[in-house]
Amino acid sequence: MASSGAKWREEQILIICPGSRTTMAQLGCSELTPPAHRIPTRMFRDGNEWRPYYTFKRTKVVGGEEQEEWVEDVDEDKGAVYPIEGGRIVNMDAFLAFLDHVHGLLTTTYHNTPIMLMASPQWTRPDCEAIAQYIFERTRTPALCMIHSGIATQYGLKWPNMTVIDIGYEKVDVTAIHDGRVVNHMDLGAPGPDRRISGGEVFTQKLMQLLKNKNFSHDMAEQLKKSHICEVLPYAAGEEALMDLPKETVAPAAAVESASPELTKTDLSRPQAAGDGEDVENGEPNPEDDGVLDVASIVTSGQTKEFLAKKEKEKATKGGRKPKDKEADSAPAKPARLPNSKRTHNTFAFEEIIMEEVIPEPVKAPEVKPPEPTNGVSGEDATATVKAETNGEAPAPTNGASSTDAEPAKPAENAEDTKPHRPKRVKRDIEVGLERFTFAERAEIDRIVTTIFRTIQGIDDMYMRPACWENLVFVGNGARLRGLKENILQTLSARHLISPSTATMFTSELPSNVATPTGTGSQTPTGNYTGAPHQLSSSGVNPLLQAATTASAAGAGGVVATPQAPGSEAAGPAQHHHFHSQTPTNIRTVTYPSYLAEWTKNGFEEAMFLGAQVAARITFCLHSNMDAQAIEAQRQSNLSRVDYNELGPKGIRTHSMLS
Repeated sequence: MASSGAKWREEQILIICPGSRTTMAQLGCSELTPPAHRIPTRMFRDGNEWRPYYTFKRTKVVGGEEQEEWVEDVDEDKGAVYPIEGGRIVNMDAFLAFLDHVHGLLTTTYHNTPIMLMASPQWTRPDCEAIAQYIFERTRTPALCMIHSGIATQYGLKWPNMTVIDIGYEKVDVTAIHDGRVVNHMDLGAPGPDRRISGGEVFTQKLMQLLKNKNFSHDMAEQLKKSHICEVLPYAAGEEALMDLPKETVAPAAAVESASPELTKTDLSRPQAAGDGEDVENGEPNPEDDGVLDVASIVTSGQTKEFLAKKEKEKATKGGRKPKDKEADSAPAKPARLPNSKRTHNTFAFEEIIMEEVIPEPVKAPEVKPPEPTNGVSGEDATATVKAETNGEAPAPTNGASSTDAEPAKPAENAEDTKPHRPKRVKRDIEVGLERFTFAERAEIDRIVTTIFRTIQGIDDMYMRPACWENLVFVGNGARLRGLKENILQTLSARHLISPSTATMFTSELPSNVATPTGTGSQTPTGNYTGAPHQLSSSGVNPLLQAATTASAAGAGGVVATPQAPGSEAAGPAQHHHFHSQTPTNIRTVTYPSYLAEWTKNGFEEAMFLGAQVAARITFCLHSNMDAQAIEAQRQSNLSRVDYNELGPKGIRTHSMLS
């Protein structure tokens, strides 16, 4: 138990979640925030070693002399080696060098930093053992915990049963989890000579293919896919393409003209009509006379009542609000702003970074101030003396040194210093048509849907399937594509969902007082039988069906199960008799936690990193009120250096969270 005695603080734990293109990493898990570092998962060859960045030799001119220097470009990917493809480690040497780079980049002390490493479902046992051996022998880490990516997602969302659909760069992982353990797994994007990738890269390549005539590069297609104008339209079973594409519609011109008539030049030049008794200046009433009455003229005219009634009527007409119908008639009709899914064309802003030369600012020559007059010399005489010294001949050199020797050597005239460059972000608008909808291939979505169906239906125990169908969760940055999750759910519901009435064809959820006829004939109806029907001792469920479902759930250990009343102690918590069908009757997604504001803003597509932080707290930190069983479970969840020295690399099989 020596390994369980030394626990660490939350800020000491290093969390690494590798991906095919980007690795999420962070030192510390005290705040449960989104990853602080996103590092490209790539390395560059340097002879027999590896470099984390692209390096090249550059020649620059300084002071007329050429100098060579090595430059590291952190954004360049020329000649990069990606050790992970489709979730599988294809270059172990490069991946181990990458882990060493991340460890040295984020940690300051090698001997007191435990590591939480998220593993893809495709990693084999030899892969995990090689990683454990490298970490313990190359670094001084005290403990290592490797966690399954699906289990990490479950820790982040805190649902005991779920189906995790991880849509990555070139792969899709579907993992069914029941009661905290993996019960089935399937994936798309297996490597090989005839490899057929899946995931977000498939949609990017389809966009490049459709927009080839517009010379779209991979970067342009990737930015278009991430923009708000690119989306997967809802599933439409009645359409030929199974999506309702927008059609070209033109608003009638007559309706627009009648709604908002234009003013002619005559109307614009004509002054506005003034009311009776109002002075007009430039077509507008004089604001100075507003509310001012000539009392003397009103009294002498003898029409005081008529004049006051007229003013009250004018105020009521002028100050009152117009009726709503008149306002609606007088207001011009605004053109309707169509949503993106109803537009045939839309524009997105493409950003690119170019390198431009930095033009040095011209150096201003210092102004020569005339010296102050001294010893009775006036200012004009002093200025004349300075001009005479400036325009005069230079004094002859002394000590035998010639003027040629005194001058320094001048550099060549045509050798200029190399001007520095700086990055500049440039934006330009690009118009895209229906290609931003048709890029979502139906064949690719069908592959994902079929994989989800086969994964859940492939669970051996049927009672586990409903919980997995009712808790679907989409993770991975490929799931950020607009409309993709909704389209997958709609396709699943249209093709595999059945109504509850059809599912309960043989057994009703409502209790019945009519028993199943027995072979003795005692329940055969007769003409003079008027008594109450036979009452069942339990809930009224068909005992034969109940015995069959109970035996399938509890007879795995070779023990014949006895029918028990639903909800009783003998029936056990795992026996749900409301499920009588092999096909799903309810398909829905999980509810995300709302108490993590930063994750709500960032999105839960990276929920596996959140779960890795939670699991790191449970595994590596000291907790109170733990019994002996909990302490042993905590010890078995990670491989400490003491256990590694005793068990070797194979100890990662039992001391981990990989299943």
